[in-house]
Amino acid sequence: MSFPAPVTRPKLFTGKRGLMLASILIVNFVVWLDSAKFSLLNPFWSTDLHLSPSQISSVTASYLLGYFPLLLLAGILADRIGAKLMLIICISGVTVLSATMAFVHTYDEMWWRNLIFGVFFGFSWAPSQRLLSVWFPGALGARATSTWMSSTLIAGVLAPAIALPLANHLSWRDAFIVVAALGVPALVMLVLFTANKPEKLRGITPEEIARIHAEHRGVEVREKLSFRELLRALKNRSILTMIIATALATTPTWLSGPWLPYGLITLDKVNPDTVAWVSPLIAAIPVLFGLINGTLVTRLFGGRTRPWLVAGPACGAVGFLMGVLLHDSTWVLWGFFIGAFAFLCDPMFWGTVNSYWAGIARPEVTGTLNGASAAMQVAVGWIITDQSGKWIDTSVSGRGQLDTIWIVGAILFAVAIIPVLLSKEVRVHQAVAGDLKPTLPARTTDPVS
Repeated sequence: MSFPAPVTRPKLFTGKRGLMLASILIVNFVVWLDSAKFSLLNPFWSTDLHLSPSQISSVTASYLLGYFPLLLLAGILADRIGAKLMLIICISGVTVLSATMAFVHTYDEMWWRNLIFGVFFGFSWAPSQRLLSVWFPGALGARATSTWMSSTLIAGVLAPAIALPLANHLSWRDAFIVVAALGVPALVMLVLFTANKPEKLRGITPEEIARIHAEHRGVEVREKLSFRELLRALKNRSILTMIIATALATTPTWLSGPWLPYGLITLDKVNPDTVAWVSPLIAAIPVLFGLINGTLVTRLFGGRTRPWLVAGPACGAVGFLMGVLLHDSTWVLWGFFIGAFAFLCDPMFWGTVNSYWAGIARPEVTGTLNGASAAMQVAVGWIITDQSGKWIDTSVSGRGQLDTIWIVGAILFAVAIIPVLLSKEVRVHQAVAGDLKPTLPARTTDPVS
């Protein structure tokens, strides 16, 4: 009697592909750590520079003003020139800009420094997702993208433990310099262990290249596309509606960056050292969920992506509304709903939408689509973050001053669900353009060829 051979499930961190993924995760961790600690340390630098709440929100939003146009440009350049070069520009610029914080002493200097930081920060998002789509097609792509999303979120988990003790016992400028140093090994790994296509990575075996090609199901993935091919993807109605959804779906989380630590340290007078060890425990929840999100997407709801793209913003809306209802409760519970439950939106939505793009269009177009959608998201984020300082109600005491901020965020989360429902469905196991024989029937559009 013969038995069928067991089906081996591909693993993320094996071979040269695993090393490439590790390099991308480390680069994104360092970049997002740099961004997270800026908002986290606002009670320190705002006091040192004697800034008002309106100036705090303006400075915090200034990097979004530099960030959002570069998201689209970096996405297009990743598809036209190469994603690896975009990431090299990103980590190099972010490292230098973080170190320059030692020379900032006025509001104007802080505003312009943060704007330029946002420009380099914009080179990270779309190129990272473009590389993941090429190297990890199909169902494996959902797991890789969700893991990548966790690498960006874990920066927020560890930022309090790294930045707050340095700022509290040395200076906030020392915290920036220490994080800047982490960019050097990240840059070295990026240069040595990543490539725009598997064939171009030094030391990769022909067997591993063949395995990746097989996962693409016979679709030839090209390194560069013409502008005409990129524009053709934008003619798909579901792509346009999903871009609108991404403009709103995780945008309110930008409000948590400056105002969650402000509520705890400035308004509630919680010791920064206490926040430093409690905050990571709270923020670890969405990070840990991100590690399993890709597996859940492939196994539940028949591999359909829309349920997860709806559930993410729904969690965000509930989390922010609970922050309003619980503003007089213990700060740990308040911080849990704003900094953890609401942030489940990030791994659910961004950990899934890349598989949606790869299924509704070519894998090579994901740089442009991620760039366009992320640019829209950050543009809206800049507007609400810039205005949020005006929504503080100083006529009330404690964390209740921030209630209007969380209400606006909850509304945006809820509205984001509408364009998701207007977009056609894509199943993760079909998320490889050109698949002519899908395993299960699904209502989806033909991929852009």
